[in-house]
Amino acid sequence: MNKQSPTPNPYDVLEVSPGASNKEITVAFATAMKRRKYPPDAIALARKSLMNPEERIIADYLRPLIGNVKRFKSCDFSALNTPAPKLEFLSEFDGLDNAIADLDNLSESDKRLGEILFTESLIKSSSYKD
Repeated sequence: MNKQSPTPNPYDVLEVSPGASNKEITVAFATAMKRRKYPPDAIALARKSLMNPEERIIADYLRPLIGNVKRFKSCDFSALNTPAPKLEFLSEFDGLDNAIADLDNLSESDKRLGEILFTESLIKSSSYKD
């Protein structure tokens, strides 16, 4: 038997997920009793608390969201000395902000012309794919 914390989390004792059904808990109880990783009274207490809805809520609340954090044996921070990669934007997007701002200044005829040219270019590009 391993030395464990005085009150281990019932999910850890039975090795089940928080979504486990009562049947899964019962099967896990039998498996845990065979493995004897924890004392029999801790295994029985874990099964009892997960079968009781009020105690199960407490176990859910107390379950840690992340596992045990292991200590680093050595740290290599040399990657921090390299400069961050430079982002390069496509030249087609230069002045896009100005073009969007100028949309309000376009006449209705210019907007309709743009829509017609855009739809024609879509039709042509789809015909190339076929």
